[in-house]
Amino acid sequence: MFIKQYLARMAQHRLVRHLYQTAVLAMLTTGVAHAQVGGLTKARTSLETFRDNLYIILPIACVVIGLVIWVLYAAEIMRKDDAVRWGIGVLGAGSVAEMVVLFWK
Repeated sequence: MFIKQYLARMAQHRLVRHLYQTAVLAMLTTGVAHAQVGGLTKARTSLETFRDNLYIILPIACVVIGLVIWVLYAAEIMRKDDAVRWGIGVLGAGSVAEMVVLFWK
């Protein structure tokens, strides 16, 4: 309890608040400067590669999962209402994935 009171009392001091704000601003500024210089090009290219692979993987995964749901329903392992719920979920996930692809291009 003592630490909480001490930190609350310190936060009320104007100098402490200014030092904290300056430290946060300095941390954010260095990150932005690093990004502007080009330090994040490797991360950007790897994320673009990942995005391009998702364009291919997500529709295939949705089709495979849909087939698994259909087989489970046909083999009477899964009830109809569960199969419909799972099918709607897979259809929704595939639709969201395609919308993300459209918005990112």
